[in-house]
Amino acid sequence: MSLDTDIAVVGGGLAGASLALAVAEVGLSVTLIEAKPFAVPDDPAVRERTTALSFGTRVLFERLGLWSAIGDSAAPIERLHVSQKASLGRVTVDAGEYDLPALGYVASNTAMLEAMLRRIEAEPSIAVMAPASFESLETTEQGVDLTLREGEEANSRETRTLTAGLIVGADGAGSAVRQALGIGAKRDDYKQRALISTVTPECPHGGTAFERFTPDGPIAVLPRSESTCALVWTLPPERAHKMETAESVEFEAALAEQFGTRLGKLRLTGPRGSYPLARTLCDTTVARRGVLIGNAGHSLHPAAAQGFNLAVRDALTLAATLAEHKHLYSNEFDPGDPDMLGAWAEARQPDQQRIANFTDLIVRTFSNRLPGLSAIRAAALIGLSLSPTTRHDIARRSMGLALAPALDDMLQTESRCV
Repeated sequence: MSLDTDIAVVGGGLAGASLALAVAEVGLSVTLIEAKPFAVPDDPAVRERTTALSFGTRVLFERLGLWSAIGDSAAPIERLHVSQKASLGRVTVDAGEYDLPALGYVASNTAMLEAMLRRIEAEPSIAVMAPASFESLETTEQGVDLTLREGEEANSRETRTLTAGLIVGADGAGSAVRQALGIGAKRDDYKQRALISTVTPECPHGGTAFERFTPDGPIAVLPRSESTCALVWTLPPERAHKMETAESVEFEAALAEQFGTRLGKLRLTGPRGSYPLARTLCDTTVARRGVLIGNAGHSLHPAAAQGFNLAVRDALTLAATLAEHKHLYSNEFDPGDPDMLGAWAEARQPDQQRIANFTDLIVRTFSNRLPGLSAIRAAALIGLSLSPTTRHDIARRSMGLALAPALDDMLQTESRCV
C-alpha cells in the first residue's frame, strides 16, 4: 500500500502546528488537518489570548526556528511570586538564581500562530487541508485510512480518504481522533471557569508573574507587555459569568479584593472571555497507528501554566523518536511501528503524570474552604520558601528543564548557549 502522507496530524492549533514543523525537520511528509480555515482568527477576544511559555519551550522553539519571530513581542517572566489570600506565606523565584534571562515568557497566541503559519507555508513537506473535518478511520497493517470532509458549507462538503502511516490526534480535550482510536479517558470537572482578560497595573510589574491562591481558585497576573498584564482568574461558574459581564468598576473592585494591592490598582483594558476547567486524562496516549498529544491526551487546569508546555514536549519528543527510528531502520522505516510508539509513550509518561498530578494537587489543596486548611497552606508556602532544594526542583520542572531523556541533552546544551 502506498501512503498519501507519512503522518496525518488532526488539529491545526499551536500543538498540532508545532508537531508538523518538528516532524518536517525529520524529513517526513506531514498533512495538517484543521476543521476551520487555517489562518489567524479575526475575533478580538481570541486575538487577545496569551500563553505562558516555560524557558524550556523557548529553547525548543529556537530549535524549530520560531523564536526569533515570537520573542520580540513576548514578555519575559523574570520573577515568580506565589501567595495565598489572607496569609503571610509566600514563595519567590528569580531567574538570576538559575543564570537564565527569564523563567519563562508570556507570548501572544496570534504571534505564535503567525510564526508557525509562515514556516508551514514555506515547508514543502507539509500539506495543509483546511477547512477539513475528521470523520473516521480504519487501520490496516500498512497504514491508517482517514475519512475527511472538506469545505465549510455543510451541504457542499465532499468526502475524501487519506492514507497515512500514523495519525496524531491534536484536536483538543474532546478529541474525535481519541474516540475513533477507541481510547478511553477520565474527566474530572473542577466546577470552575477561567476568566481571561488584560489589565493595566498602577505600579510597574517589573517582569514579575503573580500567582495568588484564593478559596475560589488561583489568580494569575502575568507580564504581557511593559505596561500591561495578562489576567487568568479562576472562579465558580456563576461568579465567572457575572464578572464576565460586570461593569468595569465592579470587576476591578472584585479583583482587588481577591488579588490585593501589590501592583496598585488593576484597570481592565481588554475584552473578557471564559472557559470551563476540567482535567481529562487518557487511559493511554497510543493505539494502533495512532498517537495523542496535547489536550487530546491530557487536558489540565491552567494553574502553574503547564498545559501547552507539556504539549510541546510531547511533540518534540515524538519527532525525536521518529528521527531516531528512521535513522536506525532507513528503508524499512514505519512511522506507525508499535514498538517505537510504545517507547515514546513510556518516555513521556513520567513527565505527563508528574505535571498532571502537580497541577491537580495545587488546585485541590488551595481551592477549597475546609476549616483549618488555610493555616496548613500558609505553613506549606513558608516551608517551601525556606527549602531551597525543593523550591529549585519545582522551579526547574516548571521551566521545562527536567524532561524526557530524548530531549534532556539537547536542552542542557542549548540553554547554556543562550
